[in-house]
Amino acid sequence: MCHVQNITRRNDNGVTGNEVGRRIYDVLGRPIVILSYEDRILPILAGNAEAFAIANGLEKVEMPRPMTHDLIVLILKGFHTSLQSVRIYKLEGGTFYGYLILRQETNGNDDLVIKIDCRPSDAIALAVRMNCPIFCEKQVLEVAGQDNNLQPADGDEEEEDFLE
Repeated sequence: MCHVQNITRRNDNGVTGNEVGRRIYDVLGRPIVILSYEDRILPILAGNAEAFAIANGLEKVEMPRPMTHDLIVLILKGFHTSLQSVRIYKLEGGTFYGYLILRQETNGNDDLVIKIDCRPSDAIALAVRMNCPIFCEKQVLEVAGQDNNLQPADGDEEEEDFLE
């Protein structure tokens, strides 16, 4: 299991690990989230709503009313439950699979650990809000990962902000 180090974005100089909150699209205009581990990156397609939620979480944007992922965080906290980690464990038919590892405080000696199936994009949106680690199975990274050497496409110097 590989611990993802950063959620990155592409800028004019390639991919960086500390700058976040910019949109990257595939050729069909779908948003892509890029996770990085050492010298590898893992691009994951995300829906527009999930990409927006990830960007808001990374930028710590406060909405006047809780959005879906914010609401989930409030529910988890209300039930004394923490998000321990996000796991991306499988790639099948072009679809990534993930789960949340939750820990609920109990009155007894042992806390309850819960594993919930989840789309990786939703899991990432929760992870950035709850400051928890994201892990990816090594074989998924080997199959779907790429070398961290992305360069901007011709004429792609201006990118759109998630929050514009």
